[in-house]
Amino acid sequence: MLTVGIDEVGYGPKFGPLVVAAVAAAGPLPLGIRIADSKRIFSQARGVSSLEPAVLGFVPAATFAELLERLAIPPLPAPWYAAPLALPSVPRAGRLEAARAAFVETSDFNAAATRVNKSEILFETAAGLIRDLRRDHPGPIRFVVGKQGGRRFYRKGLERLVAEPVETVEESRGRSAYRIPGAEIEFLVDAEDRHELVALASMVGKYVRECAMKLFNDWWAARIEGLRRTAGYGLDARRFWKDIRPHLDGLGVHPDAVLRLR
Repeated sequence: MLTVGIDEVGYGPKFGPLVVAAVAAAGPLPLGIRIADSKRIFSQARGVSSLEPAVLGFVPAATFAELLERLAIPPLPAPWYAAPLALPSVPRAGRLEAARAAFVETSDFNAAATRVNKSEILFETAAGLIRDLRRDHPGPIRFVVGKQGGRRFYRKGLERLVAEPVETVEESRGRSAYRIPGAEIEFLVDAEDRHELVALASMVGKYVRECAMKLFNDWWAARIEGLRRTAGYGLDARRFWKDIRPHLDGLGVHPDAVLRLR
């Protein structure tokens, strides 16, 4: 059976993309490469080098544009993603049956937020990856997905966005599990700590987001003298917004392309 791990990165910040990544394997991942929840491995102080042995070892790419292509992410239209970004060469870690990601840029996030709430944006994005992988792999497939906030009930959403019929197996605080034709889907609390493919998906998503944020920060820093970079969260995001807001009109950038509404 093919197993797919799915996880999100960038659900909470005010700047940068929401990235939902999926990786698939037919058996255990090879030993020797550290794979864990990206929050345990990555820090702003260490940078992305801690993620690269696993991410680029399983999804090799020489540039950020090539990595996006390998993950089936279309070319990104925002001007800050136009600059080339070279990625290091690392030893091959192993082979995945599939690796995909959905890249929800700020403008798309804001457009979706006018019709649904934030948690539904995340669910719709993950459901799209499930649909794509079911289309490309006939099954049987087991999907293991990080639980999305405090959400417990997913059946109606799966019926609407993935497939029918949906059989409910379990709906508890820690696990919500379902069967659909040719596949099993379970949403787990702390899935990144409980399943290696979800952990690897979190690392892939984090790496994509951090590369995107580097290009984003580079673009703004080149245009506003003395601007300090941001990771996009909390009080620092407010500081960054205050610093760039007076320059938006002069640079031809709409606020909805930069700042998340939710």
